[in-house]
Amino acid sequence: MIYIQFEKETEVRAFVTFIHYNPLDPTEGLGKTQEELLRTGLLIEGLPAVERKAGKDAKLYFNPQTKELWYEYVDVPAPIEERITQMEKVSAENKQANLDTQEAVLQLYEMVSQPQPK
Repeated sequence: MIYIQFEKETEVRAFVTFIHYNPLDPTEGLGKTQEELLRTGLLIEGLPAVERKAGKDAKLYFNPQTKELWYEYVDVPAPIEERITQMEKVSAENKQANLDTQEAVLQLYEMVSQPQPK
């Protein structure tokens, strides 16, 4: 038996917040009787298989009315190192764009400030 706890989002959708694979085991269990567990969660026979998808995290959901379980896949945030590298690249691009703008302004200034032929 597998024990799950969940937070109801609607009458037919709940997010699974806790899973214990041996809830009634005397040494590894939760130290509660089956009746106590059923007050705060649900005992189920098994979980659906998780698909491994690159860049995705599987979130388990439960339908309290039909007792159906399913996964929804959400994007995983990029690791901090990747985000720092990405920000450094954007910063360098912004600096270059700023230098290009300054160079263009300087060229315009030189053109305008030169004496005009008579």
